[in-house]
Amino acid sequence: MANKIKYGLKNVHYAVLNNGSYGTPVAWPGAVKLTLNREGNDSSDFYADDGIYYSFGATNGGYSGDLEMAYLPDTVAEALLSEISGNGGQYELSSAEPKEFALLCEMQGDDKNIGFVFYGCKMSRPNTEANTKGEQAGVDTQTANIRISGHDFTVNGQTERVIRFKKENVTSSFFATVQTPTNLSA
Repeated sequence: MANKIKYGLKNVHYAVLNNGSYGTPVAWPGAVKLTLNREGNDSSDFYADDGIYYSFGATNGGYSGDLEMAYLPDTVAEALLSEISGNGGQYELSSAEPKEFALLCEMQGDDKNIGFVFYGCKMSRPNTEANTKGEQAGVDTQTANIRISGHDFTVNGQTERVIRFKKENVTSSFFATVQTPTNLSA
């Protein structure tokens, strides 16, 4: 039986791109919400002579959206946002360039758990918010904009931009390395 619904978000990992290859995934605990909106155009038709004269194919420009986490640890800020540590603290530099990375995560379904790898990710600095504690303490999460543009891989001898990989029934070994395409049929 195929999944009819999906819910939950856990096992968020990131793997930084270095010299054209993704490194070992690193766990980033505290997943709250991932909201991704597709980028690109739907197919469209050009009409002439009272009919469809030409059909333009859809374009896949990846995704953009928000990643909400409980907290942005200094190690993640260093790895993905090029922050530096020193004097017992963390420095955010105005000249820092975000690093490209792969984002791995897991969602549950009514039938199977589903693993995702998103390639060619870049993250913005997260928003910062803090609220005073009243009668009950609330949790202030951190949300960063994420842009997923894909990564070029060789697929059947040709260079193809791959946006994501999805796999059902993932186990913990899914998060040991970044799955990349090889010998795929287009």
